[in-house]
Amino acid sequence: MKLNPRYKFIIAAALGLAFSAIAAHAQLAIHLNSQTTFGPFTGGTNNSVTNNGSFNTTEVVSTGVPVLNPFTITFTPATTVTTLNLSTDTLDTGTFNFHSSLSPLSYFTSLGVTRNFDFDNDGIIDLSQSYSINLAPFTAPNGLTGVSYSIVPQEYFGSVLIGGNMYSYASVVANSVGTLFDGSSSLALIQFQFIATPVPEPSTYALAGVLALGGIVLLRRRRASSGSGPAALAA
Repeated sequence: MKLNPRYKFIIAAALGLAFSAIAAHAQLAIHLNSQTTFGPFTGGTNNSVTNNGSFNTTEVVSTGVPVLNPFTITFTPATTVTTLNLSTDTLDTGTFNFHSSLSPLSYFTSLGVTRNFDFDNDGIIDLSQSYSINLAPFTAPNGLTGVSYSIVPQEYFGSVLIGGNMYSYASVVANSVGTLFDGSSSLALIQFQFIATPVPEPSTYALAGVLALGGIVLLRRRRASSGSGPAALAA
């Protein structure tokens, strides 16, 4: 059975509209605003954090011992305005710069960190992520002593609502483990990757369903009208 060109056009337009609604979010616009809050220290002495809990400010974690050259972690947030290609691009949200003193005498063993992200800069927190920073003494085979570190995300995967659309994400820390010797530094990068495609909203599913149903109704009407012609009556 051949469809009338008018019906072909209607069905094609309906399907095109449905797929366009889903494919329209192949890119994600980001205008990042973020807040970092450090929790209680476990172990160590004279620990402190500058600007704790502020938005888009550099914050320095310090052990305070030795006073003139302490072990420090400097967090620098990224204030990104960019457009990401979903499933391929990675969003950098900030860095932790670990710096060991010449003779680290004291440092904490663990510290919780909470990062609140407003990805579209509308004043509403879209996602809160928790991390654990861990430090431990390290002795190399040559006898040189240092401090090993690790940053562990508490949530590796999830979904987040940005600009009214739901997206899947993966939480990543580049250079999340390392060892610092006397006077050395190491940089860890906090990243997100918005994987695959956004999860379509219920309204998108509803639109696709309505359009598909409309196409089925048109086909049935066409078949019914064809079956009620003169040939059918003659039978």
